[in-house]
Amino acid sequence: MRRTTSIKQRFHLIGRQVCVVALIASFIFAPHPLATSMAQSEDAKDKKPAPTPASSLIVDTFSPLKPKITYREKAKYTEEARDNVIHGTVALSVVFRSNGSISDVKVVSGLPYGLSESAIGAARKVRFEPGLKDGQPVSVRGILEFAFHMYDLNERSIREMLRNDFPLLSVEVVRVMAAEIYKRGVRDTEKAWRYGQQCLEKGAGKLPQSEQEEFMSLTLEAIRVLDESDQQIYQRLMDKSKIEQLPDYEEMQMIEFRFRGISKLPNEKRRRAEALYNKAATLGTELP
Repeated sequence: MRRTTSIKQRFHLIGRQVCVVALIASFIFAPHPLATSMAQSEDAKDKKPAPTPASSLIVDTFSPLKPKITYREKAKYTEEARDNVIHGTVALSVVFRSNGSISDVKVVSGLPYGLSESAIGAARKVRFEPGLKDGQPVSVRGILEFAFHMYDLNERSIREMLRNDFPLLSVEVVRVMAAEIYKRGVRDTEKAWRYGQQCLEKGAGKLPQSEQEEFMSLTLEAIRVLDESDQQIYQRLMDKSKIEQLPDYEEMQMIEFRFRGISKLPNEKRRRAEALYNKAATLGTELP
């Protein structure tokens, strides 16, 4: 006998599908930010001499005590990084001292081939006016970001970039995606990476419901096999993404954690996760 589905049951099934898609969108892919660093928001023409040091108190840069950047240089690309189409943002945690100097530089999110070192060198040349507390300059810990983007890419360079950033994707999927990116007139690393990320996001939502659930389940399992410290960082980023837009480097870091975890899964599960990510990327690339 053929079983009929009531209107109430159909609404339940549709609602369940919508929930699964929403969970994938919110869990697998962090929201896209309008990236801006503290230093980039300042005006260099307002540069003034640093006041005499008066306090060593270190406070958070979200307070009114945030220093005012008056001068900064761009960090220089290294030839090796260009040759390997490395891009992204180096984030540095630094202390803006009350005497006008930068100290205690720590890499929060780095890039290979000498780009982290280049950013550190540029950070030490930053000039700023210290924040004030009760009229006295204070030392403040904050984040400096240095973006590295390449322009005028050819199709081969786009393929190289996608292979670096999305290592789970097959050679054929990367080839098709790179061709589509190039055909659309995208020539810089930032927009090309964003397009690849959006292909995965849109394609995941087009998977059959059972595969969407499997997609999310395998990704969750991949996070659980990471080192404890990486799991803690990932959870912190997940929590942060629920209340504010993540900077680009943190969004890329989350995707890197997922791919790293998938590479540690047992062979059968790893191959299945790779197949689902490739299917999602293919479906997303085919969408207008």
